[in-house]
Amino acid sequence: MLQSLHIKNFALIEELHLDFSAGVTVFTGETGAGKSILLDAIGMLAGKRASASFVRNGAEAFLVEGAFFLPDDDERIRSFLGELHIEAEEGELVISRCFYRSGRGSVLVNGTIVPLAVVRRLGLLLLDIHGQYDSRLIFDKTRHVRLLDGFTAETRRIRKEYDGLYKEWRALCDEAAVLERDEGEKARLLGILDFQISEIEEARLKDGEDEELEEKIHRASHAEHITKGLREALFALEGGERQQGMLDAVSLVQRNLEKNAAYDEVFSPLAAKAESISYELESIHDELVTYADSMDFDEAALDKMQSRLAAIEKLKRKYGFTVADIRAFEAKAREDRERLSDSENRMADLQKQISLKEAQLSRAGDKLFQARLEGADLFKEKTEAVLQHLGLEKSRISFRIEPMDKITAAGASSVDLYFSANSGEAEKPLAEVASGGEVSRIALALKSVFHEKGQEKTVIFDEIDVGISGQTGLQVASHIGRLGVAGQVFCITHLPQTAAIGDNHFFLYKEETNGRTVTKARVLHKADHVAEIARMFSGNDVTDTSLQAAEELIYKVKDNVNFID
Repeated sequence: MLQSLHIKNFALIEELHLDFSAGVTVFTGETGAGKSILLDAIGMLAGKRASASFVRNGAEAFLVEGAFFLPDDDERIRSFLGELHIEAEEGELVISRCFYRSGRGSVLVNGTIVPLAVVRRLGLLLLDIHGQYDSRLIFDKTRHVRLLDGFTAETRRIRKEYDGLYKEWRALCDEAAVLERDEGEKARLLGILDFQISEIEEARLKDGEDEELEEKIHRASHAEHITKGLREALFALEGGERQQGMLDAVSLVQRNLEKNAAYDEVFSPLAAKAESISYELESIHDELVTYADSMDFDEAALDKMQSRLAAIEKLKRKYGFTVADIRAFEAKAREDRERLSDSENRMADLQKQISLKEAQLSRAGDKLFQARLEGADLFKEKTEAVLQHLGLEKSRISFRIEPMDKITAAGASSVDLYFSANSGEAEKPLAEVASGGEVSRIALALKSVFHEKGQEKTVIFDEIDVGISGQTGLQVASHIGRLGVAGQVFCITHLPQTAAIGDNHFFLYKEETNGRTVTKARVLHKADHVAEIARMFSGNDVTDTSLQAAEELIYKVKDNVNFID
């Protein structure tokens, strides 16, 4: 659900902030007041292409921000955001779109910069926009099959089963295609793999070897300083002909303190401390002697270690950042070589698996075809009933399903919507026969039929009621109201009946400020809502009679929502 919309420097809009709620929100106003501009701004949140023409004169860039609330059970969007490592804290998702006159732009989702393609995918999950000439939903044949397959629990279950089998079959076919490459290509790949494996194998790498070498090289490079420090430390501990060492000195201190302890107990703990110091010094001395004995640094050894490390670094540049990465690359290369070398046996095995999977797909396709036929009958019954309410009394709509003669991703040769608006006329593909006004009502009928499943997206109708009036307008409004019960619906309209169904009402108007035209919006509360509907009835001359008629219309439209068959 779209919670709020903030627009700045977008066409005639200088700055506008709107807060929304669930139910039906209507937008009214005179022609040219900016309703289409508002829709264009919302389109920015769905990934619509921007241009410098949208930037308000005198400004360098426009900004459009929308805050959406995600229900806890909306796994599709949360899963998609998870792939992008974007969190939706407390269910809030904020899309921010900035576009400069120079052509540069930025898109942020919860503060994370993303490509425009990401917002387009999010837009398909968050917003469902329909205008009089917006045919995406009902003219797109790929949507026809998804529409039908989502209609009943049975078709959803079988389609999910079919999709899983198809994905497995496709992976087997892709592997087989790789194996079917010509022998020259196979030989070239084998040559590359043999070289890579041999190069890594000859290096005889050990885990952690590079880190150990770096440490040894560091020590060897400073061997002179280490030797000097060792010599001076040992001399201080051992002493020489003219200087007593610390070991002997501390031992002398210990003996004298022990002698004194025979005359005064105060010296006993001091003697013990001296003894402890003596042991510590002896331990240090022994470790230094051991280290000195192990020192074998020389220029030849240093050169050898540096050459070894350089060879490992060369392999890293080719095969991975660490020794573990290189060894993993080698293991994968061996698997690939084995697969290519044994391609004949593998190909025979693949063909068996492909044949088995095709038989499973064929059976699943038959079940899907039967389930689709049953779903199509129910769809026809419900949709035609709604179309009759929407003023298309003689219309007929149905799915034409051709079972697959070869395996397809959809599990059918074709699934198309056919339509006829008048009795006596044959049904034809929807895109060929539906007029603009019919398309709008068909889109509304489809939404109405599916409303029972809940409405996850914000549905936006842009003057979907153009060309209708009277009782048909009343029915259109009632069906829009029914959709509002299930979710959030926006309606841009000039029709009083549609405006009357609104739970929330915004009035858009133009105002001249400092010689500049600005589009603004005002929230209409109950009295203003009634007055605006009266104005839509009778023009600017609002009378008591038109106000009464507006109140009666609001009551009638809202009451009619509960009595749709």
